Amino acid sequence: MNKEELQLVKYLKLLGDESKFKIISALKNGEKCVCVIYKEIGLDQTLVSHHLSTLKNAGLISRRKAGRWVYYSLNKNAFKKIERIYGNVLGVRNITDIKGINCDDG
Repeated sequence: MNKEELQLVKYLKLLGDESKFKIISALKNGEKCVCVIYKEIGLDQTLVSHHLSTLKNAGLISRRKAGRWVYYSLNKNAFKKIERIYGNVLGVRNITDIKGINCDDG
């Protein structure tokens, strides 16, 4: 596997985890603190904090400290990168680019 393929695998593994995916989904509409995220997704606060740390270390989310609160948000550049890598590795830029093979096409 080349470097881009390995990066894509890493990102897909992270996003394939249900808890991490819930966190990413919770952040899609803007930044939130952990105290809001854990209530929204129904997980223990310490577990959410652990997942946030993992997602931050992977570059998928960013954090901003304001006083004693830490706010998390999606790193949109990281998701653009994933989209680009996905396109490069799999040759798909848009879902409409995927062509199926119809058995009737013989």
